[in-house]
Amino acid sequence: MEIRINSLGARGDGIAESGEGTVYVPDALPGELVRVGKTLRRGDGQRAVVRDVVEASPDRISPACGHFGTCGGCAAQHMDAGLYAAWKRDLVRNSLARAGVDAEVLTTVSVLPSTRRRVRLGFRQIRDSVIAGFREAGSDRIVDLAECPVATSRVVGVLSALRCFLPRFANHGEVAVTETDNGLDVVVFAKGEPDLDLRMDAPAFCDEAGICRLSWSDGDSLPEPILVAGEPLVRFGDVAVSMPPDSFLQPTAPGEAALRDFVIDAVADSTAVADLYAGCGAFALPVAAAGKTVHAVEAVAAQCAAVQAAGDHWGVTVETRDLVRQPLRPSELIRFDAVVLDPPRAGAGPQVEQLSAAGVPLVVYVSCNPATFARDARVLADAEYAIGPVQPFDQFLWSHHIELAAVFRVRQS
Repeated sequence: MEIRINSLGARGDGIAESGEGTVYVPDALPGELVRVGKTLRRGDGQRAVVRDVVEASPDRISPACGHFGTCGGCAAQHMDAGLYAAWKRDLVRNSLARAGVDAEVLTTVSVLPSTRRRVRLGFRQIRDSVIAGFREAGSDRIVDLAECPVATSRVVGVLSALRCFLPRFANHGEVAVTETDNGLDVVVFAKGEPDLDLRMDAPAFCDEAGICRLSWSDGDSLPEPILVAGEPLVRFGDVAVSMPPDSFLQPTAPGEAALRDFVIDAVADSTAVADLYAGCGAFALPVAAAGKTVHAVEAVAAQCAAVQAAGDHWGVTVETRDLVRQPLRPSELIRFDAVVLDPPRAGAGPQVEQLSAAGVPLVVYVSCNPATFARDARVLADAEYAIGPVQPFDQFLWSHHIELAAVFRVRQS
C-alpha cells in the first residue's frame, strides 16, 4: 500500500490518513510517498512499517548510526537539522496549546552528539555470546549495540568488557552505566545474588574496564556495591558530590550546565530558595554556593545524604520527603521567596496545588515532560502566576524526549 505522509507525530512517526483511518509510520517524513507493509492496530489508529520511500522529502538525510530504524533509542536521525529543531520545539508548543497556556517558546538549546553520560541497557546471553543494547521500539527485543553516536566514548567503549562479565550475574537483565568524573559507575539489575567467585574477580575486571564502582540489584532492592575502587564523583558547578548507586543525574554534562545556569540566573534576586525534587543537588548546591539560603527536599534518602555531605559547607538544609504524598504546605512555603521544581515525568501536581495557594513570589520549573509541565503551568496561571518564556533543552538527541524550563512570577495586583 502507498500512502502520503501529512505530518509528524509526538514520537517522530509520520502520520497519514487511509481508508482505515490514521496510520503512524516510523521513519517517514511529511510530504513523502511511502510504500508500507501490513498495518497493525495501535491505539486510535494503525501502525505500518516503511518498505520503500517512493518520493523522498528534501528534509531526509542519512542516519548517523547503522542501528537506526531498528534500535528504539532514536526516532529522528533521518530528519535534517531544520525539521528536527522545528519538531522538537513543536512538542513543547503543542503541549502548552492543549493546556491553554500562552507562552513564548524559545529556540531549543541542544547538546552535541556523544555527550550522553548515562544509559540503561538490556542484556541477554544467547548460547555463547551476549547481546547488550537498547530495545527495539515497541518490543522487548534487544539491539546489540556496535555503535552509538549519542553516548560518550567511555560509555560505548565499556560494552565489550561488560558483555564478557555480565553472564557471571545472570543470563539476562539490565545494566546501567554512568560516566562520572573519576570513572564509570555500573549497576547490574539481575535475579540471583552474585556468588563469591564473581566478587573475587570483580576487582581485576573493574580495574581493566575503568569502572570505579560495580553494584548489583535484583530489581526490587537498593543496589548493593560489590566493588568500590573509588567513590563516583560528579561536580555540580564547583561542588563535588559522591553519587549513590543508580541515583538521578541529568543525561549530559553540557545540558546540566545549561539548566544550572538557567536556574541560577532565575533566582539571582532571591534570598531563600527551596529546591524540591532535589535529587543529588544539581541545583541546590550551586545555588547555595552562589550565596543563597537553600533548603533541599528529596524523597530518596541516599540522595539526601549525598546533598547533606556536599552541602554542609554551604549551609544547605536537607529534608527527606515524598512530595507526592506529602507536599510542602503554604505554611511551610511562606519562608521562601523562590522555589525550584524538577519533578519526574509525572510532574508536580500535588505540590503545585500547594504552591498556587501559597503565593511564593518566584517559581522556577524544570521539566522532562511537556505534557505534565503544561498541566501544572495551567494551575499556576489560574493562581495569578505569569509565565515567562519557555526554554527547551534537548539532551536526548534524536529521541522524542525534550526537557524545558520556565520562570513563573506572581502577578502584581
